Amino acid sequence: MEQTAVENLAIEPDRETDEAVCNCLHKLLPTLKPEYADVLWRSDILGEPRDRIAASLGTTLNNIAVRLHRGRQALRKRLEEMCLTCPVHGFLDCRCDEAERIRQLARSFTDETKKPPQNG
Repeated sequence: MEQTAVENLAIEPDRETDEAVCNCLHKLLPTLKPEYADVLWRSDILGEPRDRIAASLGTTLNNIAVRLHRGRQALRKRLEEMCLTCPVHGFLDCRCDEAERIRQLARSFTDETKKPPQNG
């Protein structure tokens, strides 16, 4: 069966989004614990089999699964904190000055909400 143009668009990778995600990953992976970042990089990015990773690190498959789970949780948290939707470009762009300004505003707002109420 022949695909329509709309169906083709739906399955083609979005290069701009891929680049933005890639930029975020390259900046955020080093902020994770090294044992999480290494396993995430090898398994999720390079596609290395988990059993090979476990053997090279001298650990169990279960330990690799735990590292992947914890690493993904930490990465998700970092992505939520750092990679906001860019109002200029319409996608995640960690390099954009406007996105950085919004991140700083978001951080200051979060800091304000964490302050204890002042009695007055």
